[in-house]
Amino acid sequence: MTRLAHGQERALGQLVTAGTLSKQEADAVRNALTDAEETPVRRRIAEVVGYVGGALLVAGAALVVGTSWDSFSHAGRVGLLIGVTVVLVGAAVALRNQVTGVLLALGAVTAGLAGSVAFDTHPALAGGIAALVLAAAGYAAWPAVFALPVAGIASGSVVVGLVDLVGFTPSWTGGGLLLLAAVWGVLVFYDAIRHRAVGAGVAAALALIGAQFPEHAFIQYTTTLVVALVCFGCYLADRMPILLIGGVIGVTIAVPEAIWDWTGGAVNAAVLVLIAGAVLLLAGGVGLRVHRP
Repeated sequence: MTRLAHGQERALGQLVTAGTLSKQEADAVRNALTDAEETPVRRRIAEVVGYVGGALLVAGAALVVGTSWDSFSHAGRVGLLIGVTVVLVGAAVALRNQVTGVLLALGAVTAGLAGSVAFDTHPALAGGIAALVLAAAGYAAWPAVFALPVAGIASGSVVVGLVDLVGFTPSWTGGGLLLLAAVWGVLVFYDAIRHRAVGAGVAAALALIGAQFPEHAFIQYTTTLVVALVCFGCYLADRMPILLIGGVIGVTIAVPEAIWDWTGGAVNAAVLVLIAGAVLLLAGGVGLRVHRP
């Protein structure tokens, strides 16, 4: 057991001398204080060990995959990824501290890879479903911010996989991602997601990506601009900076695309970069002004 600081020991001795505390009471206070000091240290050590262990596990698995992937059978590849997933989830359950969320998120990633390898005819759909299920379950059991980006990517992968399975055009993929973004927005609005800002960021990212999928340029930049305006409107209602960032990014993407389309591609790449930079500065300046309380 660690000792208290000299000043603390002297204060306890004075309280015992004055009769305020008995020797037994002073010992109880001393034990409580030293335990309180040791607990955060032990917790931090456990967290560091968990982070390092998780990183080594993933790095080792990546090394095995990179050097020996071709020598594995199909079942061996799936088994390896499932084994890594089980170890990550088991470690997360055993530790139950700050590193738990990271381990569960990594487990969802490896589960998605396992699903993609196992059902390689539809990897986006299978991998997305596996990762989404594990990320959602992990977030429900241990709400940590790391699971939300994984769940966002996985849910987007499911949409892409479903559209590919049915055989629709990329425009349908864009529509599906926009619908998915709306679902994430509803979850954030009704506080179904504890980390609302991260959930809103996932919704904005999915919407901006979905707006770029339609094959017609006019629909691309128009939809992107609409998404940006929705982000600005939601920001004014909820004041989450991530929504303001999403709106600025949307405007920065949409304006150069519109100019390129209106001029029939006559504007060269360098000028478009200048336009994008000017729009970004303008939109960012307006956003900062709006963000002021």
